[in-house]
Amino acid sequence: MSLAAGEAPVDTQGRAAPRDLRCQELPAPPGADPLAAFAAAPPSRRRFCWMQPERGLALVGIGAALQWRPASREQRFGTAAHFVSEAAPHLRGLAEQVDPGLSAAPAGPILCGGFAFDSEPDGNPSRWGGFGAGLLVVPELLGIAAAGKVRWLVTAPANLLAEASHRAVQLLRSAAATVPAPYPLVLLGPTSGADDAGYLATIDAALDQIRAGAFGKVVPARQVTARFAGSPGGAAAPELLRRLAIRYPTATTFAMSCGDQTLLGATPELLIRTGNGFAEADALAGSCPRGDDPAEDAALARAMLASRKERHEHDTVVEHLRDAMTGAGVVLDPYPAEPHVRALPAIQHLCTPVRGRLPTAPGAILELAGALHPTPAVAGRPVAPALEFLRRHEPAGRGWFAGPVGWTDLAGNGEFCMALRSGLLDPESNEISLFAGSGVVEESDPTAELRETASKLDAVPAVTDDTPFGGIFQQ
Repeated sequence: MSLAAGEAPVDTQGRAAPRDLRCQELPAPPGADPLAAFAAAPPSRRRFCWMQPERGLALVGIGAALQWRPASREQRFGTAAHFVSEAAPHLRGLAEQVDPGLSAAPAGPILCGGFAFDSEPDGNPSRWGGFGAGLLVVPELLGIAAAGKVRWLVTAPANLLAEASHRAVQLLRSAAATVPAPYPLVLLGPTSGADDAGYLATIDAALDQIRAGAFGKVVPARQVTARFAGSPGGAAAPELLRRLAIRYPTATTFAMSCGDQTLLGATPELLIRTGNGFAEADALAGSCPRGDDPAEDAALARAMLASRKERHEHDTVVEHLRDAMTGAGVVLDPYPAEPHVRALPAIQHLCTPVRGRLPTAPGAILELAGALHPTPAVAGRPVAPALEFLRRHEPAGRGWFAGPVGWTDLAGNGEFCMALRSGLLDPESNEISLFAGSGVVEESDPTAELRETASKLDAVPAVTDDTPFGGIFQQ
């Protein structure tokens, strides 16, 4: 299979091939913050943001020196892995053209992007515009912030490198000169999709199917659209990203823009991370609310650990990760017999890390992502009948919600997380479509599952102004 197996790679100026690209580090760039650069870039350009405050890592990508889309929706992960492995020999020299500079961060260019949740087309594809079944991009301008330092790399075809570098310097000068001030963001409340009765009916239908033996678990998603007061337009995305990173420092705050729309959120759930001969994933399933004080927090956590329903939901995810990673060639290390509790604002989860050894190679992370996705935490188990149920009963397509989003470098190091606690932002309408799901098993109580989605839907609204925490989607 050739590099043309997906859509032909393109950059912002036209078609390019991996062998034509060159990379250089800006030697003395203006002192722009990565998020300010994201804000300064035209919304119509490809934009990617990845912030992990607890790990001290931030990545921002602007534009596209090279772009890939899958020719086959069903085979999107396999063709993505093949594309990266075939392109890597041409691209790897780019990493040698820049000083590695920062440890625990990619040394050179990366491919960033993500994939749709489902292998079949959405029922409402127009909502997701140019996102499609999958997208990987080598950014024209890449910012890497780690260890208190920021590096800026420019990648472009050799005959366009000077022009791209000039464009990058101009953008960074603009970003440094006009650091965006905090912008007020007020949500007016749900404008569509807040159909509690409809979601409860879906849960009832799921319980009927579970009792009939069709599957053991399914994770129906709830989608609600809210409108911002005023007209924040392009200011909404960077301001939400800033607030999400502050509010959820242990999560991964992410954004991917396609056209004018931006998928963004603060996800707690790692799908797969690779590097230095290791692969790791997190089983994050089983939930309970946070308490009003540490004593209530601890009591709720103990009850979750003792809950047959929550432990069963968690154990199915651990089993899925174990089987999928082993099947993909990962030699697993022993993992804890008992999960620990991971506490996040408004919610607590059961968590079990699953780690193992796997040779780091270009594209391997994408093969692993395809083997793991979708996990029972976002789809159900067994996966195939659960997906069929979701296709029949979810009124609108998920697009990239709960799909893998992340990055990989040219050596095969990288990270993909699940696009959870997220929303699709449309600056033209000043609306954001928010998504959340809840795992339904035989012991599920429909009202409790509805409350769980309300808590998850509030992850993004919780950082807006004048919105009580846990508020606007609680009925």
